[in-house]
Amino acid sequence: MHPEDHKLKEGIRTGDHSAFHLLFTRLWPGLVRYASSITRDEEAARELIQDLFLDLWTHRATIHIRGSIRTYLFTATYNRSINWLRHKKVRELYAHNPVEIHHWLPSAETLDSNDPLLADEINKAIQELPQRSRETFTRQVILGESQASIAKALGITVKTVENQVARARKTLQAKLKKYLP
Repeated sequence: MHPEDHKLKEGIRTGDHSAFHLLFTRLWPGLVRYASSITRDEEAARELIQDLFLDLWTHRATIHIRGSIRTYLFTATYNRSINWLRHKKVRELYAHNPVEIHHWLPSAETLDSNDPLLADEINKAIQELPQRSRETFTRQVILGESQASIAKALGITVKTVENQVARARKTLQAKLKKYLP
């Protein structure tokens, strides 16, 4: 651990702007390069790192960094970059494969799923699901993965996958009820 690490961590935790500024100017370029090497998108990398520093400052009193602050920020950058890539895949999937609502919501058989406004509402409703429910729902219903493979990949039981998908469908039906017959 760098000798100044403890001072920086303590300074940030107590709201010292100069400690935060020093950390920001010292690590910003490397973190952006690292995020960019993962995302292959410079603008997204800058946004990810900006959000990382914003979260660090906003939650400074409750974040407990045990080791090096540099290691903590690079690990957080990696995790945020991987999450960004996962979300990018889902966004691209929705863009190229409009959600066929009547396949997963039987009461919607009469709806036109090619309607761009309806598609936007469906995608928005799916994005608002809790992360794990959204992931299981997307993998099973949209990507067509089996419950067993989803359970194995996520380290949960098949019954948990069933419950999360059922809960997601119920939530989506409630959110989209104004569009249903």
